[in-house]
Amino acid sequence: MGMNEMKRRPTFYPDQFFTEMIVFLFLVGVVVTLSVLLPIGYEEEANPLVTPSTLNPEWYFLWLYQVMKLVPPTIGVLVPFILLAILILLPFIDTKEIHSFHEHRWFILGGSVALLLIFILSLWAVLGE
Repeated sequence: MGMNEMKRRPTFYPDQFFTEMIVFLFLVGVVVTLSVLLPIGYEEEANPLVTPSTLNPEWYFLWLYQVMKLVPPTIGVLVPFILLAILILLPFIDTKEIHSFHEHRWFILGGSVALLLIFILSLWAVLGE
């Protein structure tokens, strides 16, 4: 074992793979433990003949629900589709090679602002009820 001996670089398999597998199994164990210790609470059985007084979307659509309340219906429908189209086309628009995050600061800032706006709109929809 001399000074000239190169250190072995970690590879995906088996080094990274087994590390990820240990973390994955740990998280599965945590989820199973929590599901056993804190079972879901049962609510009253749904009655198809009675319409509830308030209908709310699932949590992941709350921001869109709030947008639909704030703007005219046409804009409320078109804006999410335009945003989705931009997200799909973004890899084709920006084809530069990434050398540092500083080069893509506007994309990072735009994504951060979008996530913050979605969070604020979702919170507004929950608290505005």
